[in-house]
Amino acid sequence: MFKKETNALENRCHFTTERLSVSAWTDLYSGEVSKNDFHTGVIDILTPEVTKALPEGWQNINTTNQAQSWVKDRAEESHFVVVEERKSNKLVGFIFLYEMDSPKDMYELRFGYLLAESVWGKGLGTELIKALVAWCQAEGNIASLSGGVERDNAGSIKVLEKNGFSLSKDEDQSGDVFFYDYLFKTN
Repeated sequence: MFKKETNALENRCHFTTERLSVSAWTDLYSGEVSKNDFHTGVIDILTPEVTKALPEGWQNINTTNQAQSWVKDRAEESHFVVVEERKSNKLVGFIFLYEMDSPKDMYELRFGYLLAESVWGKGLGTELIKALVAWCQAEGNIASLSGGVERDNAGSIKVLEKNGFSLSKDEDQSGDVFFYDYLFKTN
């Protein structure tokens, strides 16, 4: 169902907002920040409150070895990008992009994102997703962007709706997760 191209999407997924910077995890991992600092940032983000609705492999990441394994798993299953605060260069979140089987030269992407509890309620989710949508539009070869959100996660639902996403007509909406789509105009 998911595929991953060799010219990795995460290597092209670079953008900034007023307060955030997004880039491939490998840029941060091999850049100025040491691997240990990167893993510490992962641990700081993956708190029980942030991961409570996520699968078991995303829970209880408390050691450098666990963080290293978590990063490796995310990189193997998705196009994984990091979100940093521009002012402090502090790691504050992640975006995960999953390629769906798509016709022609267009991408249909599923995505998920996480932000550290320390930045919740500051409008960064809305800012981040607005910029992600703009980046997808600028890419020119992305037909749709879709993601799931827990039924009781009013904040994330609001973020998606404010950024032009609508409830998916193609997904079952009867469970604990609502699916939202953003369809791009294509030629």
